[in-house]
Amino acid sequence: MPTTDLKQLLFKSIEEISNLYRKKEVSPVEITEATLERLQKLEPKLNAFVTVLAEQALVKAKMAESAFIKGEKVSKLFGIPVSLKDIFMTKGIRTSLGSRILQDFVPDEDAFVYQALQDTGAIIIGKNNMLEFAYGSVHPDYGQCNNPWNVNRTAGGSSTGSGASVSAGIGYASIGTDTGGSIRVPASFCGVVGLKPTYDTVSKQGLFPLSQSLDHIGPLTRTVRDNAIVLEQISSRRFDFESLFSGEIRGVKVGVIRSLTDTITNPEVSRLIVSAIQQLKELGAHLYDVEIPGIESIEGAAMPIVLAEASANHQQWFALMEKDYAPNTYANLREGYKVTAVTYLDALEQKKRFTKAVDEVLKQVDVLICPTVPYPATEKDPSFEDGNIDISQRTIPFNVSGHPALTVSAGNTASENLPIGLQIIGSYYDEGTVYRVADAFQQSKGGYQQPPL
Repeated sequence: MPTTDLKQLLFKSIEEISNLYRKKEVSPVEITEATLERLQKLEPKLNAFVTVLAEQALVKAKMAESAFIKGEKVSKLFGIPVSLKDIFMTKGIRTSLGSRILQDFVPDEDAFVYQALQDTGAIIIGKNNMLEFAYGSVHPDYGQCNNPWNVNRTAGGSSTGSGASVSAGIGYASIGTDTGGSIRVPASFCGVVGLKPTYDTVSKQGLFPLSQSLDHIGPLTRTVRDNAIVLEQISSRRFDFESLFSGEIRGVKVGVIRSLTDTITNPEVSRLIVSAIQQLKELGAHLYDVEIPGIESIEGAAMPIVLAEASANHQQWFALMEKDYAPNTYANLREGYKVTAVTYLDALEQKKRFTKAVDEVLKQVDVLICPTVPYPATEKDPSFEDGNIDISQRTIPFNVSGHPALTVSAGNTASENLPIGLQIIGSYYDEGTVYRVADAFQQSKGGYQQPPL
């Protein structure tokens, strides 16, 4: 098959590629080889991978090819190239967490999500670059992961390589983690779909924790439907795809979180979000203005939880390896040891109250919406140490509450052609309605937009 045709196939949906496999019009070997070639071509610009598993991937691809030739019944992810953030344990394969401290660490166990992907027959092509320990700062040993829409901008964190690789057509999905927006921010910056599912929907076994109370695991994909396909394989959630993705959202009640939407100061972002809201209305959704008590200040409760829990997870290294941490990571950990027990426990109580407040609003509407991030991709990774916490102001509330939250592209800015994300939030365990609304919106916008890289 010509190289140009293969490149276009790298941007097809999981379902489309799976159907082509079944028809024997393209093989998993061809797709995997093309994916690895694209990775090698773009990696110097993107820096999206810590470890590339080319040899392992090609062995799996040949096995998948054989299964399709024999007509075996296989999963939707069988033979599909995917990646995962380098925060998940992988037996016999380096797991660095983007840190000098673990630069040579090879686990003796597999994380649940890694094993789940293996069990589906997905082809894991590599482990993605990330902010150090998923804690808001890139380690200079690994370097910033760049954005496929403009390689002079960041891909966003902390699931940096996950967002960049999927956006650039290097694999059809990646698994990331999200403690304050670490799936949704890179998805917004890179123009892909990122879901933080309901808290504890995906097992955290084999995940190195940042904050056990706020950590979530979820997929990044190019289409909403692909996202559901992956979530179905790594969780116990099951979806009726035909009814869910009918494109029909007439009568769905959508609550616009006005305090997070009307406060956008970037005029291009504001115009895109206003247009997205109007698009939902034209699709037949019923719009309501809503407010969630305490949402503007809940980040203040989230920070003591993150700070204290992260520092507790680093006790074995903190006192001995200061120089091996990135400076901002170490500064965050130092602050965590200053959080008192009273402050931490009070924050957990605020978390409970805020969760109930979100639940109450979701009794009135089916989903909530607001912008994902108030601006497009920045040049450098924003960090807490630099005071750039506004990046997570609209995402971290739903880590605190644990509700499912997805970002889908609302379009690109006119001045710089950079993606902007629309965030859709649902009730506990109702990823289905979130997907339904997001899919109808994405389809109405013409589907996934490919970066010019």
